Amino acid sequence: MHAGATPMPDFDLAQRFSSSQGQIAHDSFGRGPNLVFVHGTPFRGLIWRDLVARLHARFRCHVIDLPGYGASDKYDGQEVRLRSFARVLAEFLAARRLSDPVLVGHDFGAASVLGAHLVEGVPVRALAVVDGVVLSPWGTDYARLVHSAPQTFNALPSYIHEAILAAHIETAADRPLSAGWQRELIAPWTGADGQAAYHRQIQQFDTAYTDRLETLYPTLAVPTQVFWGERDQWVDPAVGRRLAELIPGAGFTLLPDAGHLAMLDTPGLLARELGDWLDRP
Repeated sequence: MHAGATPMPDFDLAQRFSSSQGQIAHDSFGRGPNLVFVHGTPFRGLIWRDLVARLHARFRCHVIDLPGYGASDKYDGQEVRLRSFARVLAEFLAARRLSDPVLVGHDFGAASVLGAHLVEGVPVRALAVVDGVVLSPWGTDYARLVHSAPQTFNALPSYIHEAILAAHIETAADRPLSAGWQRELIAPWTGADGQAAYHRQIQQFDTAYTDRLETLYPTLAVPTQVFWGERDQWVDPAVGRRLAELIPGAGFTLLPDAGHLAMLDTPGLLARELGDWLDRP
């Protein structure tokens, strides 16, 4: 942090917003042009902490937990699919009166920010995609396995569920996750409600939404930049290159030494690349 910068408060997403899919946890940090960060699955808004710590002196950084994730509401019958995420994001931006923000989306969050603009009609200044779920087909081998046998996986003893989930999440990062990060990323999916919520969102995986988005990418008319971890084991960098080719004028930045969780593997590099892109005329 440079001299005179405002210290960032605790990153606990303490505010709440009433959406069509329940209470949504969110918070804002810093001042300046609005950046809205949207996480993917099976993660939470906390993954942006180290990136926000580097950017909040220059930007007003808004972070949310998607419906059914993190500290946001989780309940039986909740719609937790891509189309609902895009709608809830549009609701959030309208409620917060965030006009023409820059939307930054990771994994499912990438489809959410693209859908908020292309389908829900949210005006934006620019869009940034980080290791996004943006083109069909998608889903890790483990997620597909869980999708095929939901009753079996939901019936697993909690300690087995948590151990498998920890091993799965570990493959998203290029560097070993600290014990603290493992706990934070697994915590929302623990207990009977958390375990059920984890399998609920997998059961609602739907590639029809990304199929629809793919037809709309060539119509994008706002600055768009695609950032991708060079060592992403969950979504191949070729997907990012293809997305950049489909979007007129989009740029593509490959991030060395980063996996699917570039904001954890190389937060300084991603913050610098994102900040430099936003500084361009």
